Amino acid sequence: MTGALDDRGAQVLRHVVEDYIETAEPVGSRTISKRMEQHLSPATIRNIMADLEEMGYLVQPHTSAGRVPTGAGFRYYVDYLLARRRLARPQRDQFQRMAGEAGGSADELVRQVSRLVSTLSRQACVVVVARLSSQPLRSLNLLRAGADKVLLVIVTQGGWVEHRLIEGETGLSGDDIGKINAYLNELADGLSLHELRGKILREMKQEKARYDRLMQRALQLSARALEESSPTEVYVEGRANILEQPEFAEDVQKLKRILRAFEEKSVIVRLLDRTLEGDAIQVSIGSENPVEGFPDISVVSSGYRLGESVTGSIGLIGPVRMDYSRIIPLVEYSARLLSSTFEHR
Repeated sequence: MTGALDDRGAQVLRHVVEDYIETAEPVGSRTISKRMEQHLSPATIRNIMADLEEMGYLVQPHTSAGRVPTGAGFRYYVDYLLARRRLARPQRDQFQRMAGEAGGSADELVRQVSRLVSTLSRQACVVVVARLSSQPLRSLNLLRAGADKVLLVIVTQGGWVEHRLIEGETGLSGDDIGKINAYLNELADGLSLHELRGKILREMKQEKARYDRLMQRALQLSARALEESSPTEVYVEGRANILEQPEFAEDVQKLKRILRAFEEKSVIVRLLDRTLEGDAIQVSIGSENPVEGFPDISVVSSGYRLGESVTGSIGLIGPVRMDYSRIIPLVEYSARLLSSTFEHR
């Protein structure tokens, strides 16, 4: 049964975890003896490792082999033994240059951030963009797209753009469309799509709307366009990094299961679901993951926000044996960068 560790037990566990992260091989007592700050014999360390195994922090894959950390061992390491640090200056500079070069497209910014995070971490990076319907609006614009078609272009404060085609609309002049756009943007000021739809439905019930033909047309058009909810977008970079992890490469069935998960948007969203509720860093190790059947992966993720609301999350997915000391500051910094960039667009 797991529990608190004394100083020697904590030191041994830390060295076992860090050596295993580096080598992906079981760790023996002689290796730990050479790394310990205080001199302890291999026999003493074997006894400590046996105690750690009994407490559930280590496991011995084979009788003659060294030990490897369990999920509980990694959890204790992350919670109590990991020294928190800032992202290195060269990497921060890379992010800042990339953000400056991304231009005005939110889509391009997310793609570049996820690509850079994946490259720096050598893990798979996932960015989830929550439904655009929950994000504050910047503008709504109707455009004529054919004899009987109108295109509604929705732009959020964060720079996301969505297009919705409305068919069966004839008889609207360019002047009419201009007036409808002005009216809709006045209605939408400071609201999200979800809030705007509710306001439009309330306006349609007001007596005054019945006497203004163009106002009534504007409300009917926008009510139709906003019937659909915006989909959750998922961006994945670095799937190939999974192939380089020895614990996955040696087990074809495990590898297939993980790669299939990357093709299913709902699975990815559930893996990062907790960070869509807040922007604190979350570390889910092995069996702690909200999706069953993935005891061999860890997810390090954080939400990013626009104003008061969390609008998405960014996370790294890799083996339980990932280097949390590098991964956690990388995810924290990239989430803050997304929040800051979207806030100032």
